[in-house]
Amino acid sequence: MRIGDVANRLSMPASTIRYYEKVGLIERQRRVSGRREFDDQAVFALEFVRLSQAAGFTIAETRSLLQAYAENPTEKGAWIDPAQNKRTAIRAKIRELERMDDILSQILTCRCPSLTDCVKKGMANGMGG
Repeated sequence: MRIGDVANRLSMPASTIRYYEKVGLIERQRRVSGRREFDDQAVFALEFVRLSQAAGFTIAETRSLLQAYAENPTEKGAWIDPAQNKRTAIRAKIRELERMDDILSQILTCRCPSLTDCVKKGMANGMGG
């Protein structure tokens, strides 16, 4: 399958596929008449990368997950610790974003006569008001 076919099948830009090949997330593909030919294994690896990226894993983390999968494709356990760690980090980020949203909400509803008053009040109370 050529890169354009893979890109269409996976709804993934060809440039992204080339990048994943360049950084070693997928193996270099053999070329036929100068064009990349993707086999089923490469398409699976791209689907794997897409899932990993959608779950918030970095390229380095994705590379580790791919390595663990290559060593033992039947072992789901390779995903458990990284998934739990990623989930913990995401939940912490959600809490941080909720705090930011609360601050912005208070700023938007602040009845202080000036921004200076709001900032001073916020420094004393930890929030504006």
